[in-house]
Amino acid sequence: MPLTEEYSQKVHEAYQATQEKDGMTNPNLKKLQKLLKYYPENKGLKVDGFYGGNTIDAVKSFYDDYYWTSERKMERMVELHGEEYIMRSEMEGMMETPPDTSDSDRY
Repeated sequence: MPLTEEYSQKVHEAYQATQEKDGMTNPNLKKLQKLLKYYPENKGLKVDGFYGGNTIDAVKSFYDDYYWTSERKMERMVELHGEEYIMRSEMEGMMETPPDTSDSDRY
């Protein structure tokens, strides 16, 4: 189950709960740690309710390896900057021409 979209969303929601005002509580952290333990690289993570280095590393690896898909990255960019900004950036990128690296001038 851990590698499903639904499970990733549960982990994300548990992490978001810890980031809310007064959300860094022992029960919230334990829930997050329990969810993170299902990922192979986090098998040794202690469910102790403390936001220490191991939990920080587990959260970071979860987001890097499982949560931030291309679609989610694009949704987040649109959420932060708006669709018009994204489209304008794409158009600007398409209009930039790479330098000519052909060998036609050598001969």
